[in-house]
Amino acid sequence: MTGAVRLDWIEVRGFRSFGSEPRRLDLSADLVVIHAGNSQGKTSLAEAIEFLVAGRSSRRDLFGGAKAEYNASLRNAHLAPDADVWVAAGIRDKQGNQHTVRRDLVSDFTGAADCVSELTIDGAEHADLSLFGLDARDGAIAAPVLLQHTLRYVLSTEPKQRALYFKALLTLTDLDVLRERVHQQAVILQQVNPDPGQLAVAQLAKSSLSGAAAQLEIIDGSKPDILAAGTGVLLSFGNGSLSTDCTSLAELVAAIEEAIRARGDRVFPLSDFLVSSSGDRPEPPDLTIYGAAIHDAEGLLASILPVLSAVMAVPEFEHLDTDVDCPVCSTPNALTPARMDELRTQVLSNAHLTQAAEAAIGDVRSYQRALRAWVKAYEDAVPKAGRWTNEQEDKFRAAAEVLLGTEAPQFALALTFSRSLATQADLLLAALGVADSELDVLLGVLAQRSLPNASPAGLVEALNIQAKAIDDLVGEASALDDLRSTIEPLLRDHLEADGLRELLSVARQLPEWADERRAQFSRTEVIKRLARAERVLKQASSAVLDKRFGSMSESIERWWSTIRPEELVGFAGVKRRAAGAIFVNLVAALQPQESEEAVERDALGVYSDSQLNALGLSTFLARAELVASPFLFLDDPIPGSDGDHRLTFVENTLGALLDAGRQIVLTTYDPKLAEYAQTLHDFRDPISYDLNLIDVREGTEPIQTSDAFSRYMLQGEDGLSAPTAAGRRGACAAYRSAAERLAKQIIATNRTSVGVATSVLDVEKEATLLKDLVVLAAPFVLSADEKGKWRVMPKILNPGNHDDDVPSTMDLKQIRGNLRTFAKGHKAKWGGSLAS
Repeated sequence: MTGAVRLDWIEVRGFRSFGSEPRRLDLSADLVVIHAGNSQGKTSLAEAIEFLVAGRSSRRDLFGGAKAEYNASLRNAHLAPDADVWVAAGIRDKQGNQHTVRRDLVSDFTGAADCVSELTIDGAEHADLSLFGLDARDGAIAAPVLLQHTLRYVLSTEPKQRALYFKALLTLTDLDVLRERVHQQAVILQQVNPDPGQLAVAQLAKSSLSGAAAQLEIIDGSKPDILAAGTGVLLSFGNGSLSTDCTSLAELVAAIEEAIRARGDRVFPLSDFLVSSSGDRPEPPDLTIYGAAIHDAEGLLASILPVLSAVMAVPEFEHLDTDVDCPVCSTPNALTPARMDELRTQVLSNAHLTQAAEAAIGDVRSYQRALRAWVKAYEDAVPKAGRWTNEQEDKFRAAAEVLLGTEAPQFALALTFSRSLATQADLLLAALGVADSELDVLLGVLAQRSLPNASPAGLVEALNIQAKAIDDLVGEASALDDLRSTIEPLLRDHLEADGLRELLSVARQLPEWADERRAQFSRTEVIKRLARAERVLKQASSAVLDKRFGSMSESIERWWSTIRPEELVGFAGVKRRAAGAIFVNLVAALQPQESEEAVERDALGVYSDSQLNALGLSTFLARAELVASPFLFLDDPIPGSDGDHRLTFVENTLGALLDAGRQIVLTTYDPKLAEYAQTLHDFRDPISYDLNLIDVREGTEPIQTSDAFSRYMLQGEDGLSAPTAAGRRGACAAYRSAAERLAKQIIATNRTSVGVATSVLDVEKEATLLKDLVVLAAPFVLSADEKGKWRVMPKILNPGNHDDDVPSTMDLKQIRGNLRTFAKGHKAKWGGSLAS
């Protein structure tokens, strides 16, 4: 496919079976065939691609079990704790530019927590691979990777989960998500808790003024004058209950408050036991600047400076040009123009003292006023009960006993406490008188420009001590709290029958209630629209599902026919169950004979295990076709137990995928499937690999096997573990051919290296039998141990041509291991390849 996204290579380090050594595979062909025995790392490779695309593993999502069972399941168990784990790939975009994509594992699965990873493209962090048209919004299942647990998932999960799986596979979950979001939004709006205004109206509905609540509830929330309408209802009921003529909500609130207070006080004046706030103590003025100015001035001059300033202020002396009598001491002709200039100079030089004194006097007077206001606040804070007359005390003691039904000890304690506060307030008032007098004296001292004997704070110390005594007493006002907490509910019960308190609560919150009413109306309208939208969406969803299922059914059926052609059991489509849009059925078509009409049944109920595998594969391929996946990673798409469909898959299914321009990476443990795929599509120049897990710390090692030796080795896998001699005979012949091919390559490569150009064909002309090739290859072995192993190989493999002495499986595995070791060592010696 021209301009298609392609995988050029993949590199894995530390992920599952891949260990400390980074392993890179060239994937630049249209078809890459990877063969590996069980537990050699092929599924780990597929899951690495899945992790690269989606950032998670479908194994944890689909296998079931407790989340904790997947703890640390992505990191190689033998890797050092601080070692990096990553999957990287070279991805070529539609313009042909190659980009390096890498996902690093930040933290593995832990308990219920998901794994965390970081994705970069060419070193820059990215959220996903949408740049390449790879969408993983549905999680790991959206990755273009087919694994055995995704293929088999439909066999074990419950029906609803199975339906969700297929709908996600078919990219249909967005329809359910949209409708569910609409439904949930309606539920959220319906479950909004009542606001304070609505709660107040609900309480009013339970009182004797329930008619007012009923009138409020019928007011249309869509009208702009809802507040005015609510006010009219409250004024009507309030004025009727109070016999008032209030014209505004504020007037009504004040009237109700006064009525409640008056009615309560007639029963028992609980408000007379309230302690109000006394305010903050004023800070005394700072006379530091004044004191410094006094010290800077001459002692005598400082005291007479006000007199001199007064003389300077006389208008007649402002422009004196003759001698006059002194206005202070009456000395004749003592005040001369020269003396006036001298006095003026002295006054001007000490102007800062005058300013400091005037500022200090102002501060002290302000302080004096603040003290009086502060003491007045203390006096006003005293509970009124503290100054009751004897008649009032007797009257309200009797009222308390009526309410409490006892001798009312709380009343006596609260009254005693209130009287104590009143006594302390009187003492504070007396202390204020003393402090006031002392501050007057201080003002006189300042007027005379003298230094005071004490600071303002010291002069009012007794006042502060008395105020603190009151504060301490108020801090222990438990007697008032006990009385209030005991009598208040009794008093409320005594007065609640008239509904005034409930009416007051609504009146105070009426503006908020009006806003709530509008919001409630809007919510109701939105809920109605959401309900209509949900119905329309359900109908539309069903129509879209039918259309999508029809299109998908054709695609699934087409892929099914490539795997299982000309069968009487077919696939009839994906259909909604009844009228629902949540559950789906996969329908099988059963024909008794080719010419007769098919009978439809649920595929999951009648398909065999093999047919369900084909259905899972067909559905996956249909989804890949729908979302235009540029490449597919297929891990064991045809299980070894389903060998009858190897050829149809390789020829029909794989051929159709490759013809459509999709890049395919095929992993399998079935050597015949790998061989068929390479041989049938040899014209496409496939790349092949063999995966081996020899050192679990270093991890799975990929070995490219796109040559004759590797194909012979692959052929040998099929009969390696056969229980019969006939079955092992095929493996024996394949390994003998592989040994002969490898020996020829070793001989040709070594001869060419010393200047004698030699090809494999040249060596074949010289020797064809393994025993003769072993002799020719002997000079080129890498160790004496290798020479002995070569010599014994014909003795073990040649009997495989006869009817007796076929090697055992153990012997064949030993031969296979030796050949792999020889090939690896000689390739490494010559730079990774041998003569062909």
